[in-house]
Amino acid sequence: MCLASDKRVEALIFDLDGVILDSMAAHVAAWRTAFSEAGLDVGADFIYLHEGALDRERICVLLGRNGQRLEPEAFDRARTRQREIYIGQYAGKVRVFPQAAGLIGRLSAAGVELALVTSSTRQVLSPDLLSWFEEHFSLLVTGDQVQRTKPHPEPYLTALAGLGLKPSEALVVENAPAGIKAAKRAGLACVALATTLPPSELAEADRVLPGHDALTNLLEQELSL
Repeated sequence: MCLASDKRVEALIFDLDGVILDSMAAHVAAWRTAFSEAGLDVGADFIYLHEGALDRERICVLLGRNGQRLEPEAFDRARTRQREIYIGQYAGKVRVFPQAAGLIGRLSAAGVELALVTSSTRQVLSPDLLSWFEEHFSLLVTGDQVQRTKPHPEPYLTALAGLGLKPSEALVVENAPAGIKAAKRAGLACVALATTLPPSELAEADRVLPGHDALTNLLEQELSL
């Protein structure tokens, strides 16, 4: 597979929320409730745009630019509350995108090495979903396994180290600006899916596709699935 360069790509590294798991609407709803309880009105567009990068320092800066103030300790409480809401109300209901499930199954059966890199933690995954991911992916890198989350390259560098691959030997599939930046900063080629944001917000990726069907078609051509 030669999507990234003239060198063969040995592995595909997928983001989770909005790429494999149809969970972003649920995460956004949980964040909005948690922020509302903290006295903040944070729009859904803001959360979608900064998916995977809502850590303490970054969110305080971002909200400050919009004229809203959130103390670091208050953000920690809001983050804990968001996880409680998501796990309690949504985690058991979210599902893998049907097209993604089919593609992952075919890639796995074809012997393509697969890894997952996400800012989410294992705690937000239901046991059934976690079991499915562990069955199909040789490596899972979650937000609680790294010191610096997306857009820092550490999550993807951690995946490369775990896979024993060079950046030219893997391809990332993302759906958010922070994830794309992290992949590019790690030296990886990145395909972005416009599942949660318009293509204009994903322009830093090497290629932007409208969704899973287009990704499947692309990989079918490259891998002869």
